[in-house]
Amino acid sequence: MTNVFNQLAKTYDTPQRQALAETILTEIRPDFAEASDKTLLDYGGGTGLLSLPLAP
Repeated sequence: MTNVFNQLAKTYDTPQRQALAETILTEIRPDFAEASDKTLLDYGGGTGLLSLPLAP
């Protein structure tokens, strides 16, 4: 049985969405520079275009 989410997720990260995510990350990344002692909850984050790059 094929995982439905994985099949749908293949259509999520279009080049336009990836470009938008990069723009957003450029703006919000400085807010997380000193956040090693904080926790971020990513609820309904889809494929993680924003949260995965912020995870480290």
